[in-house]
Amino acid sequence: MKTFFSFLDKRPAKHVWRLTLLMVVILSVISATSGKTHLFELFCFFPITLASWYGSKKSGIILSITSSILLFFLDALNTDFDPIKILTYGFPYAISFSALAIIITNFRNVYREKSMAADTDKLTDILNSRGFYTELTNELLRSVRYRHPFSLAYIDVDNFKSINDSKGHAEGDKLLIEVAQCLKVSLRITDSVARLGGDEFACLFPETGQKASKSAFAKASKALDRRMKCYHWPVSFSVGLVTFERIPTDIKEAMRIADDLMYTVKNADKNNISYQVWHGKV
Repeated sequence: MKTFFSFLDKRPAKHVWRLTLLMVVILSVISATSGKTHLFELFCFFPITLASWYGSKKSGIILSITSSILLFFLDALNTDFDPIKILTYGFPYAISFSALAIIITNFRNVYREKSMAADTDKLTDILNSRGFYTELTNELLRSVRYRHPFSLAYIDVDNFKSINDSKGHAEGDKLLIEVAQCLKVSLRITDSVARLGGDEFACLFPETGQKASKSAFAKASKALDRRMKCYHWPVSFSVGLVTFERIPTDIKEAMRIADDLMYTVKNADKNNISYQVWHGKV
């Protein structure tokens, strides 16, 4: 069942609509052939709920109206035809089905907004560590399945403390926001950018080898340097960029490897990028 819901979550709204419509039609056929209208009344709430949660409010309401019309004809087949009686009986169902679709859709929207907020850094409006670890976990699973490499950059802002001390925390926050937005804009749309906390950031390059990740981050690095000079901020960046040709044990190991590589730069001359291809434990 969990696999089925995961499948729906990844489908476009129109695909979900077609599937749920098919479910309603099948239910109506079963009810018509068995003469048991109550089966349709009982089970049609399920496809309406699916259409509203995984599709859209519009698809949920349309399916609700469609279900009400089918229920009207099922009653006409199984009882003496009395339009007023059937309409009086069917109209409350149309209202109930549509109300269900609206409630489910609104609840879904609130749920997704709260989920996004939980994964977003409030200051910079990019992923926080929680959201980034989720993306990294998903990438590990993809890499295990498809045997593709991926790359991970760990970034530390050099001399950030001096900005906070000399110009205040407001200026420090402004710097962090600019770094976040610069990374977000200059990297590819498929890449993930996160603020891990303090002045540390991370970038995930899905299904990307060393050559492509170097090229992608070189653009971001130049953009960062220009942005810092534009604001006259005397900071630089220590970066560890690891390409995983072999799959690490878990996300903790992946982050530790990238973090260790970043600190080799931090403990040397700073303001540099160190690259590594990880082939697994020796």
